Amino acid sequence: MPIIVASLVVNVLVAGFFGLATGFNLNSVLPKLDVVFGPDTPARRILACLYLAIAAGSAVALLVVPLRMDIVVVLFPLQILYKTLTIFFVADWKNPVPWWNLAISAVHAASLWIVFSGQGIL
Repeated sequence: MPIIVASLVVNVLVAGFFGLATGFNLNSVLPKLDVVFGPDTPARRILACLYLAIAAGSAVALLVVPLRMDIVVVLFPLQILYKTLTIFFVADWKNPVPWWNLAISAVHAASLWIVFSGQGIL
């Protein structure tokens, strides 16, 4: 299931990077961090924890193959839902986060579709 592995790698890279960047306020790495995610607040650090949890869960799914699909069938639908909701809750249409969230949601939805349609589930 290379598509599932690709989705998990996207999670580790993207969620891991932004989790670290927003959690540790790495403005030197991302000068527009405050513009995109808002100022360094407890809410932003909570978001960082969510990102890091997604990255950690994805890393476990990559490393522990017998648990992979058990993790994926919970993680990806939750991500698709929360990432899709950001388009409705972020009022600034110029903010790139909701648009990137939609792109990642599409990747995860395609992964789930490919895996489950081949098994006659969809």
